[in-house]
Amino acid sequence: MVLAVGLLFAAGCGGHSSTYPQPPPPGPPAGKALMPDLSPAPPLNVRMSTHGGRWYLEFDSSMVNVGKGSFMLRATRTGNTWAVTQYIPYSTRGARPVPLVAKLVWGGDGHNHWHIARIASTKLVRLDANSHPDPGAGRVDSKVGFCFYDLTRWSKHARQQPFYSRFRCGHHGDKVISMGLSPGWEDTYPWTLPGQSIDVTGLHDGMYRLWARVDPRGWFREANRSNDVTWVDIKLTTRGKYRFAQVVRQGPRPTTQEANS
Repeated sequence: MVLAVGLLFAAGCGGHSSTYPQPPPPGPPAGKALMPDLSPAPPLNVRMSTHGGRWYLEFDSSMVNVGKGSFMLRATRTGNTWAVTQYIPYSTRGARPVPLVAKLVWGGDGHNHWHIARIASTKLVRLDANSHPDPGAGRVDSKVGFCFYDLTRWSKHARQQPFYSRFRCGHHGDKVISMGLSPGWEDTYPWTLPGQSIDVTGLHDGMYRLWARVDPRGWFREANRSNDVTWVDIKLTTRGKYRFAQVVRQGPRPTTQEANS
């Protein structure tokens, strides 16, 4: 059984915390720890666009909680300083607080709300003739961060309805921000949002790998870190004044713990 510990943590694009007050932190834990496990889905809706004479590779970014417990974060502010805490839910009641060094950042993607900085990242690298990724620097996305919530039910074992809503990412002056992702649920940032792209101006045609990684700095507590990375291989081509991106291979997809049991 997955325990929600009574928290209505929520996040999303353009919530109003005055309408949806932030919940109190959970009580002391009892029972067994139920660890979350974040895993990225291979980037979808990969496409090319041009703006201001520059070419951009655009894509969806998704992460799934494939663990047994909710992924819950709560941030509180004293003056201008935010403190971010992850809460590990327990099977009987309550949750264990774990202070984090994760950063909370404002706006930056056209939405006036708070984000957890760089909770997920993407990177484009060239593939050699043997389909091996170039170990060089590559190019990275410009996304500020995620304000995550239950968007899509990923697993048949997950709760039927979303628990974490999109309406508590908060206003600029708020002192408490909270967000979460239920087990078996997915959060997606579509290619239409600012930051969901990589500038590929000047890159030669050829094969590239677009890596997707959750928690690139290792800030959060998870059940498993071996599933934090996935990818898609892309063929970039130019025809006249147009450029195209074709996905030719996909990396691993998130797999819930129930599917492995």
